[in-house]
Amino acid sequence: MSSFQLNGIVGGKCAIAVAPRRTILLQQIVIDVQNRQSLILKDLNFEFDNDAFAIKIEAPPSPGIFIAGGGSGELTPNRVLFRNNTGDGVRIFFLVSAINRARNTRSLSRSDSWHMTLLRR
Repeated sequence: MSSFQLNGIVGGKCAIAVAPRRTILLQQIVIDVQNRQSLILKDLNFEFDNDAFAIKIEAPPSPGIFIAGGGSGELTPNRVLFRNNTGDGVRIFFLVSAINRARNTRSLSRSDSWHMTLLRR
């Protein structure tokens, strides 16, 4: 069992416009999950300046997805995102995205950020 933290910030030189009902990828990392292990999203703290945005956490190829709206939050989802029952170690692409849930274009701020604790168990 091992836990680790992941954080990120939009950054850049200017705000990022996101079309209505569109998703924009903010961060992608590779995580190895050994046979018979699960990847669990233990806690999440995020802040988007615009309440129209939701944060989306996913771990393809698994269908496990976690979405939290309202622009910000300090949550403890304790959600299994990936279960490795393949018989071998698996390398997954862990994705953090923002979803514009508004009916018009909204912008992500350069200071929008997220922090999470993940567990491999």
